Amino acid sequence: MKKAISVLMIAACMLCMVTACEKNNKKENDTSAVQATETDCTAAERVTTEPEGEITISEMIDQRIKEEGKIMIYRMRFGPSKTPLEITEDLNVNIISYDGEKLTGYDNPDDFLMETRLGDIIHNKVDYSTYNIGAYGGNWKRYDNEFGDEKYVEEEGYVQREITTDDSGDNTQMETLYMYSKGTLYTREEESEVWNQTEKEDSLDIVSFGTFERIKLDGKTYMTFCVRDNLNLIKYYIIPDNKFTENKTVVYDTPGTEKTTVNTVDYLKKYQAVPKEELEQMIVFPGSKKAESSQAAD
Repeated sequence: MKKAISVLMIAACMLCMVTACEKNNKKENDTSAVQATETDCTAAERVTTEPEGEITISEMIDQRIKEEGKIMIYRMRFGPSKTPLEITEDLNVNIISYDGEKLTGYDNPDDFLMETRLGDIIHNKVDYSTYNIGAYGGNWKRYDNEFGDEKYVEEEGYVQREITTDDSGDNTQMETLYMYSKGTLYTREEESEVWNQTEKEDSLDIVSFGTFERIKLDGKTYMTFCVRDNLNLIKYYIIPDNKFTENKTVVYDTPGTEKTTVNTVDYLKKYQAVPKEELEQMIVFPGSKKAESSQAAD
């Protein structure tokens, strides 16, 4: 049952990500369609200005938490497609925040995947009072299935910043906010009243900092990080810039950095930073040669 739901969610996710702004058939006399596209669906541009320095991921996170109490992260998922994706305000994202101790999710009750339109976030149109807001983990979890019941009670939860390296341990490949959980798993057979107890440790990667680039959307700049998982699905993280980051390239920390631990190379079997050249083939921006050739073909 769980597997079927996961496949359904992935399929729905991939379907909704095929196109961000539906491109209207352009007719010379149809000015209303053009105006609607410009007004309702602003597309992002890639920032190509030369950066004025570097800032590490930990420095970026810590500075934001110090200034604002937390860092806001918008996560977008999409599947492989022959048509490059355009980053626009119409795309849906998951909202995550990190305050240095807890990772918090913001679930939109009006969306099947609990996602939120990116443009609504940017223009402060989200009514968070209607959202289900809570920390990842830390809850009594219950799963009903055809084989019986499972209940998990978390007794300890914490977040680690992990640097994943290659086999030699010298070459940083990935940096991740990882949620760890320790607790008791209760299981019983179907229709049984007897619960079995097992001590359990679980982990879940929440944010993976992959290939970095900067975009501009509606006059504001955003840091983005892109990774691919072992199902060939893409996770694209968008983080608002501020005055401390807007002119800097964001780089990985080095193994041994304070507050970070080194993960094993096994993590790289699940996630890989998308090569820069490949990322440029996945996403199209207005004014790029790819966009111009696409328009010419239309």
